[in-house]
Amino acid sequence: MHELKPVWVEDIAAAEREAAGERASLNGVKFIQVKNTDDETRDVNKQTNKTVDSYFLQTLREICGHMSDMDGVRADPMALYGGLLLRLSRSVSERDALEIVTQWTCGKGELVLLPLKKRHHGSGTDKGSKLPVPIDVELFVESGNVHSKVTMRHELGLFKRSDLESNGLSAELSPWSASILAQQNESMKALAVKQLAQIQYEILDSPSFANLKPWVYVDGDVVERINFGTGSSVRMLHLSLPEDKNSGYVKK
Repeated sequence: MHELKPVWVEDIAAAEREAAGERASLNGVKFIQVKNTDDETRDVNKQTNKTVDSYFLQTLREICGHMSDMDGVRADPMALYGGLLLRLSRSVSERDALEIVTQWTCGKGELVLLPLKKRHHGSGTDKGSKLPVPIDVELFVESGNVHSKVTMRHELGLFKRSDLESNGLSAELSPWSASILAQQNESMKALAVKQLAQIQYEILDSPSFANLKPWVYVDGDVVERINFGTGSSVRMLHLSLPEDKNSGYVKK
């Protein structure tokens, strides 16, 4: 378990478009994933003007409005909604989790941590990719303040570098070890973390990575508890080794 830095999202509109394509559970009510009208809406970096909505986000806005109207509650519904959107960006949450777990697990570069390929990693056209685990959102009022707990699971895998290189990924991995060592130097850490993330997603996008299985499966749950009344929050990363995936009995 590790405490994460506060969430930072550069483009709130992009975060909303991303969240619109998510499956989610809101106070125990499950919402199926919206079907985007354009495959390109999956690429949030290319879409700057399109608005994509879902029943999940519509319901979330309505609940924020209802809670703000409750007696004894002082809250702005759009501020609540915007604060929740920050926590619903899977790409931002995944990168924060990868940064921490990469520091812990990759030694001197002989191991490589990667996300497992999911639908949200592509443009939306790879229908063979599995959907990520739905986001779990709890929203409630306590002592006049609106509180929330947001849980997002990221399915990761530890790969042996030698296995990846034997499958044609040597070029992508050539700067890996140097970047792993550089992140231990405070003056070089920011640049090294950025380069490691670039390498990880280049491998994920490579055709050579298709169908490769990790040496060890790792689940990372990013869990954030927010008190919107006081503005305080705690954001934690919980790591586990899922027994079903690592036993070899479940085909992934």
